Amino acid sequence: MLATADNTNMVNSINVDELLESTGRSIQVEKEVPLTLDVGSLIAFDMAPVEADKLGQGSARDAYLLKLSRDNTQLLFNSLFALPSTLVEKVRCVQLPAPTTKLPREKPVPKPKVPTKWETFAKSKGIQKKKRGRMLYDDVAKEWKPRYGYKKAGSDKEQNWVVEVPENGDPYKDWLGEKEDNKKEKVAKNEHQRLQNISKQVKLKSEAINQTVKQAHKSTASLGKFQETSKDEKKAKAKGKHQKFAPVSGDTSSEKEKSLALINKIAHSTVTVNKEKAGNKELGATIKRSREAERENRASKRRSKMGVKAQTKHFDKKTRQVSRPGKEKTKR
Repeated sequence: MLATADNTNMVNSINVDELLESTGRSIQVEKEVPLTLDVGSLIAFDMAPVEADKLGQGSARDAYLLKLSRDNTQLLFNSLFALPSTLVEKVRCVQLPAPTTKLPREKPVPKPKVPTKWETFAKSKGIQKKKRGRMLYDDVAKEWKPRYGYKKAGSDKEQNWVVEVPENGDPYKDWLGEKEDNKKEKVAKNEHQRLQNISKQVKLKSEAINQTVKQAHKSTASLGKFQETSKDEKKAKAKGKHQKFAPVSGDTSSEKEKSLALINKIAHSTVTVNKEKAGNKELGATIKRSREAERENRASKRRSKMGVKAQTKHFDKKTRQVSRPGKEKTKR
């Protein structure tokens, strides 16, 4: 049974089963593969394979998908009605359980704020922030007054009408005026530091935004060449060296000029050659070749004197023996 309220604050009863039977639908849905429900996130996962023969085309496919979606939604609502409910101002309410599906964040995790100058100093010194009360007892006025702001404790002019002069101080100096000037300087210093902290945070944010925009431009196929820029955005400069290739078709005059310039450079070359160095290099190469030829000559003469039988035994790797003419065989 479902309860509804009309304009006359009268509660009428509607039979849900009769309403569904009149439309030819039922709240009892049976599926071979049960749904995976996440009631906390109001999500239902249908792992059953889709029947391809029932998909068809056109209206038949739409009707099949609509029926499938309706049945899955009905099962999700059945699980909601199975939860314990309470009546709040004539409205039936349920407490959803904790969600089991991890959904991705819409925005990235916020980065920690940059500490101010005072916060950095307090952390290095181990100073912990303590919350003080807003009201402070004034011993002179015998009443509680605000610590800061209008009519704060100790702000009466009657209490500050006299200032104690230091022992080595100038008695003719305006000590009251100096006290007010020092207070103004402290206020100006605090304001300056506050503006510095704000400008530091804004600068870091702007740098992060510019870096993100540059990466987004480079992610395109043209590396941001045809990407639209904002009004005050500076064009990103490409880092590194990029090789430029000449066009393979079209005007060939530039290629002709480059070829002629290369030929002229070779023909009218003013490069000087060190003849002494070149001669010494060639002489060294000649001496090296002659030594190698002489070494090869000596080796061939030695092999001819040994004979065929001696050469065979000399290079026998199985017996690992070395034979020399006129000497006995020795094992290696």
